[in-house]
Amino acid sequence: MLFLNLENQLLLILVLTFSFWLFISAFVIKLQPLKTRAFGMAFIIPLLMTSASFLVSVYNKSDAISLFVIAHLLLLVDCTFIMLINKDSDSLKVFPIMPFILIGLGFYLSSMAIYSRLFWVIRFLILVTLVVNLVLLINMMFHKEKDQMMGFAGLFILSFSSELTLLSREFSVETLILMALGYFSCAAYVYRNAFGNFFKEYKQSTDALKRMNTSIQTEVIKRVEAIERSNRKLLEKSKTDSMTGLLVKSAVIEKLDNFIERAPKSTLSLLMFDIDRFKRINDTLGHQIGDQCIRNLTNYIQTSFRQDDILGRYGGDEFIVLLPDTTSVKAFLIADRFRELIQNKSNPEITISIGISNYPTDGKTAQSLIEAADKALYSSKEKGRNTVTLFSTL
Repeated sequence: MLFLNLENQLLLILVLTFSFWLFISAFVIKLQPLKTRAFGMAFIIPLLMTSASFLVSVYNKSDAISLFVIAHLLLLVDCTFIMLINKDSDSLKVFPIMPFILIGLGFYLSSMAIYSRLFWVIRFLILVTLVVNLVLLINMMFHKEKDQMMGFAGLFILSFSSELTLLSREFSVETLILMALGYFSCAAYVYRNAFGNFFKEYKQSTDALKRMNTSIQTEVIKRVEAIERSNRKLLEKSKTDSMTGLLVKSAVIEKLDNFIERAPKSTLSLLMFDIDRFKRINDTLGHQIGDQCIRNLTNYIQTSFRQDDILGRYGGDEFIVLLPDTTSVKAFLIADRFRELIQNKSNPEITISIGISNYPTDGKTAQSLIEAADKALYSSKEKGRNTVTLFSTL
């Protein structure tokens, strides 16, 4: 019996295992290209004919060898043609049917009467497949086409091992090793091209998902930043007087509290002033002129004080200015110069009265400083208006 010794049994197991896996993979793996599917289906030839060889070996060793050799010859011819055809060719649709036709032909050719007459033809055909696959393998290596390289390598090794079987007319250890390498290379080719397509699509989907997530994340960040800017604008708008663009009363008091809390040992002067006889202007000239007077005064306020000074509209025609790091004397000079500017430059002509308080001399809280500046302003009104008064002189 042919398959009694260990090497032949290992060869039988090897051929049947790899052939079965390659054939089944042609049906199980759905995403593989038609070329890879046809390649895998071709292994039904050695699967069936090697099984038949095992059964025949009990009675006739020569028939068993001829079945084995013919099986691999037909496999090599079929797979070599498949490898030569472009993967997008319509002719590949025929090849899934070819193995079943070739199996019938194989059983016919393996009969000793025909096999012996065609021995040299068979040997020549195997030699041709060996040379063709070797040339194509070298070409693939030169062009670094790794996807096809393993297929040609597997067919070349199987051709070489089949040629050795023909020469020795038996299965040697060398044949076993070469068959193992050949089938492994063919399996690697199918795995790479069948699952490679799946992994490629998976990677593309993953990359697309990452790009989508990045895009969404970027868009979310943009939207959040836009919302934050909008909120800041709304907050800023809520702290700003709509007519003058100056800070509202609450915002000025908040900044004054922050200054006292942040720099309790510093000095600060507070100017509070309003337009003299503003009610008479509204009553005689109209509210539009009154509003114009407020806008003109605002323009002078914005251009006359320092960038670090805090400017606000306290209410109606009353304004407040915080002068950080400014003593009472210096604040008086600044206030009096501003009063003269309004008296000489304003149009319509107006005058202002100013009251000044100083931190920490006249008060240590925002409320006490405002009250002190308000009393000084009231004093300026009593003096006849268009004047500046320090709270410390009362």
